[in-house]
Amino acid sequence: MYIFRSSTGTFTIGVDITVPGGYELCIGGMWLGTYETPEKAAEAVCLRCTGWLDWDRGDGTEEAPGGLEEWERLE
Repeated sequence: MYIFRSSTGTFTIGVDITVPGGYELCIGGMWLGTYETPEKAAEAVCLRCTGWLDWDRGDGTEEAPGGLEEWERLE
């Protein structure tokens, strides 16, 4: 599982058990979407196209990690 803590909430990326080979993006435990790779989920956060309007339409003063390697990884 990967974690990014923002002022809007905590984003997580983990295996989506309902979609074989899929990865789910959540904020505060709420599902936002399923992606083919964890990198694509992280990219959605970076590009502010997550479906979470507080983040997507935020003022842009807070930057998201540019790639998954910058997210915190939990084992």
